[in-house]
Amino acid sequence: MTTYNLSANIRGSNVSTTQNVNTTDTVVVTLSTHYTPIIETATNASVSVSGSSSSTNSTVTYTITFQSAGAYTVVLHQSYYNKRYTLTGTASGATNYEYGLLLNDASGNPRMSPLKRQPRIVGSISGTGNGSSFYQYYTGFNSPSSAEWAAVQLESGSNYYIEQGTTSGRFTIARADVRTSNSSYQTLSTGLETYKILILRY
Repeated sequence: MTTYNLSANIRGSNVSTTQNVNTTDTVVVTLSTHYTPIIETATNASVSVSGSSSSTNSTVTYTITFQSAGAYTVVLHQSYYNKRYTLTGTASGATNYEYGLLLNDASGNPRMSPLKRQPRIVGSISGTGNGSSFYQYYTGFNSPSSAEWAAVQLESGSNYYIEQGTTSGRFTIARADVRTSNSSYQTLSTGLETYKILILRY
């Protein structure tokens, strides 16, 4: 396991760097920049930022890790003068499998890792259902550009469950239409019409 320490000045010009790594390695990039550059591209790499700044002539540090062998690209964009830092290379070695919950984006890049982000309780919702499924609104829930969210049903025996959804700001509280049958007909099984929802954010 090796840590590569790289630095660059993107206050007035674009910079491109190539660094080949092993999947167990870490790359630490220290940028002389204006304000905090956004992570514009992270392909086959996970990027975290520290020392963020809201001023000109600042220094910001990014830590880059890798999960899978293959080519990788990281682009950091400083919008003040529209300059970019581009890091490319090839990661060799075995895939780093992580136990537990691991979410990837559509390109197969890690979006959320249990080793780096833990769920936080940000709110709760409770009430009584109306006998059918309905939307529940919560500001920012499942916002695709910011963070991962989850809603968890806490009411034991409730007739309702959560459909996480992908629409920003809401999820569905769905009614579980569970039926029991006897020799001649089916009836709805008994359960609670109340719900208690815990809102988590990663």
